[in-house]
Amino acid sequence: MGEEIDYMALLERAYKQLPENRPVEASTERFVLPKFEVIVSGRRTFITNFKQVADLLRRDPRILLRYILKEIGAPGVIEGQAAVIQGEISPRTLNILLERFYEMYVKCPVCGSPDTVLEKDKKRKYMYIKCLACGAMSPVKPI
Repeated sequence: MGEEIDYMALLERAYKQLPENRPVEASTERFVLPKFEVIVSGRRTFITNFKQVADLLRRDPRILLRYILKEIGAPGVIEGQAAVIQGEISPRTLNILLERFYEMYVKCPVCGSPDTVLEKDKKRKYMYIKCLACGAMSPVKPI
């Protein structure tokens, strides 16, 4: 009986030391998809933070650029940390494409975790997302 009283006293003391429940002001999601920083100069569009966004998504910048260029139907290259696309592309369009890329090629379709890797099976010539959180392997459309 004495141990039970000590336990209850310790438990009560621990509850008193906890902070009060306050509404969370920050985002409840652990991962927030970044936005492209876009500069349109003449007939070219520059994505200045392209490499940083690709690194945050854990994807090869060439794969991300290939997806974007295929969707908009324009040529482009990676120059240092930036991507340069021929033509005037609105920042809104590029960020919508980034969201689509995230949904199709980054986010785990099973658990929703962004902690994934994109792998290619060379024998069968298909790509799949391997989730580092739940271990699921989900096929995706090749880029």
